[in-house]
Amino acid sequence: MKGLLVKDLCNLRQVARQSLIVVAVLAAWCFFLGDSQLFSMMSIIYSLMLLFTAASYDEMAQFNKYALTLPVTRKDLVRSKYVLMLFLFLAGIVTGLVGKAVLGILIGDAGSVSLAEQGFSLLSVACIYLLAFDILLPVIFRLGIEKARLFLALIFVVVSGVLFGAVTLVRNSGIEITSGMVFAAVGAGAALTAAGLLISYFLSLRVMQKKEW
Repeated sequence: MKGLLVKDLCNLRQVARQSLIVVAVLAAWCFFLGDSQLFSMMSIIYSLMLLFTAASYDEMAQFNKYALTLPVTRKDLVRSKYVLMLFLFLAGIVTGLVGKAVLGILIGDAGSVSLAEQGFSLLSVACIYLLAFDILLPVIFRLGIEKARLFLALIFVVVSGVLFGAVTLVRNSGIEITSGMVFAAVGAGAALTAAGLLISYFLSLRVMQKKEW
């Protein structure tokens, strides 16, 4: 499985320059908007989008069909994509936090929002979009990358609507987000995300076991 992960990371090196440009554009956009928190959220979303790029390379090269002629199991193919997703997810969080800290200093909004509210917003976005990709991975294995893009568009519309509605509701209600609420949200979000990840993994494994090329 290590070799499969290295293969995916080598493929993603081909879009490294484009990724740096995207991150720079996002940073500039958030700077002019005066919102450093937005950068951390967008970094997580973009990092997970790279999973589609890796899957696209595999599909174009019909890699899975070739890989099964090697000492590689279907379980290895599935597991490597989930490890890649988690790696990209963590990379997005690190990039987002570092970028937010720098932008916060440049913009001067570092103390405009409480740490509790920042943590709540970031964790909400992280958990929701990771769950969204938990749904998408079995779709990618079953239907292919092109059809999965349609599901991605639908999920983004629904998720964005839910997030916007939730943020608007919290702000208009005047509810003060406390550290206790953030810790509770972390626990609930982590449990839900872990459950979704396990269900998604076993679904993908089942799809791959039945798939024929």
